[in-house]
Amino acid sequence: MSATAVEKTRWDIVTLAVLAGVVSALQVGKVPPALPELRADLGLSLVGGGWLASLLHVFAAVLAIGMSMATDRVGPARLLVWAMLIMAAGSALGVLSGSAALLFAGRALESLGFLATSIAAPTLIVAASRPRDRSLALGYWSAYFPVGAAIAMVAAPVFLGEWGWRGLWFADSVICIAMALFLWIMVRPGRWSGVPQPHRGRGLRDVLQTLRLPAPYLFALAFFFYACAVFALMTWMPTFLIERLGYSLERAALLGALVVLVNVVGNLGAAWLMHRGLPRWVIIAISFLGAIGTAWFVFAGSAPDLLRVPAAVAMSCICGVLPAACLAGAPAHARNATEVATCSGVVVHGSNLGNLLAAPIFATVVTYFGGWSNGHLPMIGVGLLGLLVAAAVRSVDRVR
Repeated sequence: MSATAVEKTRWDIVTLAVLAGVVSALQVGKVPPALPELRADLGLSLVGGGWLASLLHVFAAVLAIGMSMATDRVGPARLLVWAMLIMAAGSALGVLSGSAALLFAGRALESLGFLATSIAAPTLIVAASRPRDRSLALGYWSAYFPVGAAIAMVAAPVFLGEWGWRGLWFADSVICIAMALFLWIMVRPGRWSGVPQPHRGRGLRDVLQTLRLPAPYLFALAFFFYACAVFALMTWMPTFLIERLGYSLERAALLGALVVLVNVVGNLGAAWLMHRGLPRWVIIAISFLGAIGTAWFVFAGSAPDLLRVPAAVAMSCICGVLPAACLAGAPAHARNATEVATCSGVVVHGSNLGNLLAAPIFATVVTYFGGWSNGHLPMIGVGLLGLLVAAAVRSVDRVR
């Protein structure tokens, strides 16, 4: 990829962008521990709760390419500030909601802010990184999701116990506003001369030319299958532990957070492996093999109960190598710096489409096809499909 090279990687900017991602991922992690209370308070079914968890990814699933154009026109730094404010407004609307409809509307706003962050932040990271450091920096970025989600899942029981789910939503809104102010102060031309400027000359025709590149679609498809398995695991793990194993809310939330947090080990491990030269397709294949090898031990009715949590931890950790490979792979196929946001948008589209569908599809399987004991079947299925995508990635990366 040809891009404007910086003489030295600005790791402070990389860290700031990752922190913005962590804040956006709070919107994901706050829901699973709150689902039992939300379902009781607002009368949501199991499938309805799954859609509430997945609704965050609605805009991300359908508007990712449009948001990549907005990133070009507004600039990633400015868009990150707006993203934080939009998520703050969505959480505030949730606090004020007296019905499921208003809560879902607030969730839609959070989805828009989450999408903007997921495209603007990696674009900022690419601009702040030397070419030799980009895979490593984007590998660090890939950890934003499990870190933010795990923080929210650990903190959630405290707020739920003292102030209920509305207190949790209010705290989240305050954090988003604080992050917006911090970004506004730290990332602007007066403090960083290399801040990416808007590309107002890049129009729909340019975007369509970028969309002809085949590689981003393969990385998006791999991320889609990954999300179908891993996001379902993260979303439903607390509920599964409560309903299937009889755990308390506090214990289930902590173990659910552990399952999410160990995903970071895979993220950072993949960043190191790519920096050492391991092909991206191998990393993607390892992820799906991890899903295939552990899913039965987590959910199958005949699996030993003592192995369920360790197997879930192993699945999250091993599968966690995939995001770094996909998030770094798509920008690597961009032909110039102006195509980075669009290539990243394609991958975000795939990942969030998987996140959108994972929880409700999994809930449907659980509800209509024999309960939790069949939860491993869809995960093994997407794992096998993912291996086929890994083989296709090998082909396009060879050409590159």
